[in-house]
Amino acid sequence: MEPTTLLAYEMNGVSLPGRHGYPLRVIVPGYFGEKHVKWLTRIEVADASAKGFYEAQGWGPDFIVPTRSRIDVPDNWSDVSLGKLTAPLEVKGVAYGGDRGISRVELSFDGGQSWSDAEIYYVGNPLGWSLWKGQWMPAAAGDYTLVVRATDGKGDVQEWESDRGPFSGTAGLHSISVHVTA
Repeated sequence: MEPTTLLAYEMNGVSLPGRHGYPLRVIVPGYFGEKHVKWLTRIEVADASAKGFYEAQGWGPDFIVPTRSRIDVPDNWSDVSLGKLTAPLEVKGVAYGGDRGISRVELSFDGGQSWSDAEIYYVGNPLGWSLWKGQWMPAAAGDYTLVVRATDGKGDVQEWESDRGPFSGTAGLHSISVHVTA
Protein backbone atom coordinates (compact mmCIF):
# COMPACT_ATOMS: atom_id res chain seq x y z
CA MET A 1 0.00 0.00 0.00
CA GLU A 2 3.06 2.28 -0.09
CA PRO A 3 2.74 5.02 -2.74
CA THR A 4 6.15 4.05 -4.23
CA THR A 5 4.93 0.49 -5.02
CA LEU A 6 4.40 -0.01 -8.74
CA LEU A 7 2.70 -2.48 -11.03
CA ALA A 8 4.92 -2.41 -14.13
CA TYR A 9 3.61 -3.53 -17.52
CA GLU A 10 6.13 -1.66 -19.67
CA MET A 11 9.87 -1.09 -19.64
CA ASN A 12 11.45 1.65 -21.75
CA GLY A 13 8.13 2.30 -23.52
CA VAL A 14 7.50 -1.27 -24.70
CA SER A 15 5.69 -4.26 -23.19
CA LEU A 16 7.58 -5.87 -20.34
CA PRO A 17 9.80 -8.68 -21.71
CA GLY A 18 9.12 -12.19 -20.43
CA ARG A 19 12.44 -12.43 -18.59
CA HIS A 20 11.53 -9.23 -16.70
CA GLY A 21 8.09 -10.44 -15.63
CA TYR A 22 5.54 -10.10 -18.46
CA PRO A 23 2.60 -9.49 -18.26
CA LEU A 24 2.93 -7.60 -14.97
CA ARG A 25 5.61 -7.17 -12.32
CA VAL A 26 5.36 -5.68 -8.83
CA ILE A 27 8.14 -3.23 -7.89
CA VAL A 28 8.45 -2.61 -4.12
CA PRO A 29 11.21 -0.05 -3.39
CA GLY A 30 13.13 -0.80 -0.21
CA TYR A 31 12.49 -4.55 -0.37
CA PHE A 32 14.66 -7.31 -1.78
CA GLY A 33 13.93 -8.23 -5.38
CA GLU A 34 12.37 -11.51 -4.24
CA LYS A 35 9.37 -9.43 -3.18
CA HIS A 36 9.15 -7.97 -6.69
CA VAL A 37 6.73 -10.57 -8.00
CA LYS A 38 7.18 -11.37 -11.71
CA TRP A 39 4.73 -12.89 -14.18
CA LEU A 40 1.77 -11.60 -12.17
CA THR A 41 -1.57 -12.74 -13.59
CA ARG A 42 -3.86 -12.32 -10.56
CA ILE A 43 -3.91 -10.81 -7.08
CA GLU A 44 -5.51 -12.57 -4.12
CA VAL A 45 -6.50 -10.77 -0.94
CA ALA A 46 -5.72 -12.82 2.18
CA ASP A 47 -6.57 -12.26 5.83
CA ALA A 48 -3.26 -13.74 7.03
CA SER A 49 0.37 -13.53 5.99
CA ALA A 50 1.34 -16.44 3.73
CA LYS A 51 4.88 -17.81 3.53
CA GLY A 52 6.39 -17.67 0.09
CA PHE A 53 9.24 -19.70 -1.38
CA TYR A 54 12.07 -17.67 0.22
CA GLU A 55 10.32 -17.18 3.57
CA ALA A 56 9.90 -20.95 3.87
CA GLN A 57 13.73 -21.18 3.57
CA GLY A 58 14.37 -18.75 6.44
CA TRP A 59 14.49 -15.43 4.59
CA GLY A 60 12.29 -12.56 5.63
CA PRO A 61 9.51 -12.44 6.56
CA ASP A 62 9.45 -8.79 5.54
CA PHE A 63 12.40 -8.77 3.11
CA ILE A 64 13.20 -5.15 4.00
CA VAL A 65 16.63 -4.35 2.65
CA PRO A 66 19.03 -3.87 5.58
CA THR A 67 21.36 -0.91 5.56
CA ARG A 68 24.59 -1.98 3.93
CA SER A 69 27.88 -0.53 2.81
CA ARG A 70 30.96 -1.71 0.97
CA ILE A 71 34.60 -0.68 0.46
CA ASP A 72 35.53 -0.73 -3.25
CA VAL A 73 38.91 1.05 -3.16
CA PRO A 74 41.52 -0.11 -2.27
CA ASP A 75 41.11 -3.75 -3.21
CA ASN A 76 41.06 -6.41 -0.53
CA TRP A 77 44.59 -7.70 0.22
CA SER A 78 46.19 -4.61 -1.34
CA ASP A 79 49.90 -4.01 -0.76
CA VAL A 80 50.89 -0.43 0.05
CA SER A 81 54.43 0.89 0.41
CA LEU A 82 54.54 3.52 3.17
CA GLY A 83 57.79 4.90 1.74
CA LYS A 84 56.12 5.59 -1.63
CA LEU A 85 53.05 7.34 -0.24
CA THR A 86 53.09 11.07 -0.94
CA ALA A 87 49.51 11.65 0.21
CA PRO A 88 46.86 9.77 2.17
CA LEU A 89 45.23 6.80 0.45
CA GLU A 90 41.72 7.37 -0.82
CA VAL A 91 39.20 4.83 0.49
CA LYS A 92 35.95 4.72 -1.49
CA GLY A 93 32.76 2.74 -1.65
CA VAL A 94 28.98 2.68 -1.68
CA ALA A 95 26.17 2.53 0.89
CA TYR A 96 22.46 1.74 0.59
CA GLY A 97 19.59 2.04 3.03
CA GLY A 98 16.63 0.89 0.97
CA ASP A 99 13.92 3.54 0.90
CA ARG A 100 15.43 5.13 4.04
CA GLY A 101 18.49 6.62 2.33
CA ILE A 102 21.91 7.11 3.94
CA SER A 103 22.74 9.86 6.43
CA ARG A 104 26.26 8.89 7.53
CA VAL A 105 29.16 6.58 6.63
CA GLU A 106 32.02 5.74 9.00
CA LEU A 107 35.38 4.05 8.46
CA SER A 108 37.57 2.13 10.85
CA PHE A 109 41.24 1.46 10.16
CA ASP A 110 41.72 -0.75 13.23
CA GLY A 111 39.20 -3.53 12.71
CA GLY A 112 36.22 -1.66 14.17
CA GLN A 113 37.82 -0.43 17.40
CA SER A 114 37.45 3.25 16.48
CA TRP A 115 35.49 5.11 13.78
CA SER A 116 35.80 8.31 11.76
CA ASP A 117 33.36 9.93 9.36
CA ALA A 118 33.68 9.47 5.63
CA GLU A 119 32.39 12.05 3.16
CA ILE A 120 29.18 11.21 1.31
CA TYR A 121 29.84 12.90 -2.02
CA TYR A 122 26.85 11.61 -3.97
CA VAL A 123 23.46 11.04 -2.40
CA GLY A 124 21.17 10.71 -5.40
CA ASN A 125 17.74 9.82 -4.05
CA PRO A 126 16.65 7.65 -1.09
CA LEU A 127 16.14 4.63 -3.35
CA GLY A 128 19.66 4.72 -4.81
CA TRP A 129 23.20 3.95 -3.68
CA SER A 130 25.19 6.72 -1.99
CA LEU A 131 28.85 7.13 -2.88
CA TRP A 132 31.35 7.89 -0.13
CA LYS A 133 35.08 8.47 0.29
CA GLY A 134 37.64 8.95 3.03
CA GLN A 135 41.36 9.50 3.49
CA TRP A 136 43.76 7.17 5.30
CA MET A 137 47.45 7.54 6.04
CA PRO A 138 48.83 4.41 7.74
CA ALA A 139 50.97 5.29 10.75
CA ALA A 140 53.35 2.35 10.39
CA ALA A 141 54.01 -0.84 8.44
CA GLY A 142 51.73 -3.76 9.27
CA ASP A 143 48.49 -5.49 8.39
CA TYR A 144 45.35 -3.38 8.71
CA THR A 145 41.67 -4.27 8.67
CA LEU A 146 39.53 -1.50 7.20
CA VAL A 147 35.82 -1.65 8.04
CA VAL A 148 32.87 0.45 6.88
CA ARG A 149 29.44 1.00 8.42
CA ALA A 150 26.54 3.20 7.39
CA THR A 151 23.67 4.93 9.15
CA ASP A 152 20.36 5.07 7.32
CA GLY A 153 18.07 8.08 7.03
CA LYS A 154 16.12 7.00 10.12
CA GLY A 155 19.30 7.00 12.25
CA ASP A 156 19.76 3.23 12.49
CA VAL A 157 23.43 2.21 12.39
CA GLN A 158 24.44 -0.84 10.36
CA GLU A 159 25.53 -3.59 12.74
CA TRP A 160 26.74 -7.15 12.67
CA GLU A 161 23.80 -9.40 13.46
CA SER A 162 25.33 -12.64 14.72
CA ASP A 163 21.92 -14.33 15.12
CA ARG A 164 21.21 -14.06 11.38
CA GLY A 165 22.63 -16.81 9.24
CA PRO A 166 24.08 -16.59 5.74
CA PHE A 167 20.61 -17.29 4.27
CA SER A 168 19.06 -14.21 5.89
CA GLY A 169 20.55 -11.66 3.50
CA THR A 170 23.10 -9.07 4.43
CA ALA A 171 24.01 -9.42 8.09
CA GLY A 172 27.35 -7.76 8.64
CA LEU A 173 29.92 -5.07 8.12
CA HIS A 174 32.20 -5.12 5.08
CA SER A 175 35.94 -5.24 5.76
CA ILE A 176 39.12 -5.51 3.73
CA SER A 177 42.72 -6.23 4.63
CA VAL A 178 45.57 -3.98 3.56
CA HIS A 179 49.24 -4.93 3.96
CA VAL A 180 51.50 -1.90 4.49
CA THR A 181 55.27 -2.22 4.05
CA ALA A 182 57.96 0.25 5.05
